[in-house]
Amino acid sequence: MLHTVTTSPFQSQALADCLRYSSENDVILLLQDAVVAAIDENNWCQTLKNSGRKVYLLQEDARARGLIDKLTTDVEVIDYTGFVALTITHDTQMKWA
Repeated sequence: MLHTVTTSPFQSQALADCLRYSSENDVILLLQDAVVAAIDENNWCQTLKNSGRKVYLLQEDARARGLIDKLTTDVEVIDYTGFVALTITHDTQMKWA
């Protein structure tokens, strides 16, 4: 299953809920304000790393927030083509906002 998270974990429970209810075989895609979770050396970054889930991040959203050089290497940064590929690969999707 593909889980998309769009809100900052510092302002909502969406990422926490996603991690609580998803399984280790699921994939998480951080979009919009959720990309702040992947800033290197913050608590959410470590939580994502320890979750055992494959985590992706939309490059354009990180770039728009000036974060592209501050991201952990533990997430895979993808472009819109990669985003589309994820949606094609995963029949089931859940949005967390």
